[in-house]
Amino acid sequence: MAAFFMSAGSLFAADDLNAAYQKGREAFHKGDFATAQAFLTQVAAANPGHTDTQNMLRYIKAHAKPEASTLRRDYAAVTIPKIEMEEVTLTEALAGLRLLSKNASAGKVSPNVIVKGTDLSTKKLSLSLSNVPLSEALEYLAQLTGSKVSYEKHAAILSDATVAVETASKAK
Repeated sequence: MAAFFMSAGSLFAADDLNAAYQKGREAFHKGDFATAQAFLTQVAAANPGHTDTQNMLRYIKAHAKPEASTLRRDYAAVTIPKIEMEEVTLTEALAGLRLLSKNASAGKVSPNVIVKGTDLSTKKLSLSLSNVPLSEALEYLAQLTGSKVSYEKHAAILSDATVAVETASKAK
């Protein structure tokens, strides 16, 4: 393997390239394809003939799901200074969160959240948080209402966690 890194050219020092490869390989085996791809792309640029790197990058391209987490990243980038809600329904909490997010992001981010489940939108909750990312606030709302958050391309989906578990077990 040392010969691989010595022939990598002048883009990276051998130690830097080896470190990038090891970090990419570790992330790949953990299933963190976004991180793996970032490191392995650096390695591939320096040495396009490295078979293991090319194989991992091909696998990532074939098996990685489309980046639905872009929305999650956008929501994580918005920090809400203060959230105070007492005995509100999930629908009311989401309306408040929408307004707080819009204010915190200077009008750039207004979360689109779809609630799936008949009883879910009327569940009552209380929440008091400070300096929390929008994505985390949605996770708290999900925990308090017994639901789960998933991210699609244009919306976060809050769905009843028990229905999701039942559906998954029926599929097996």
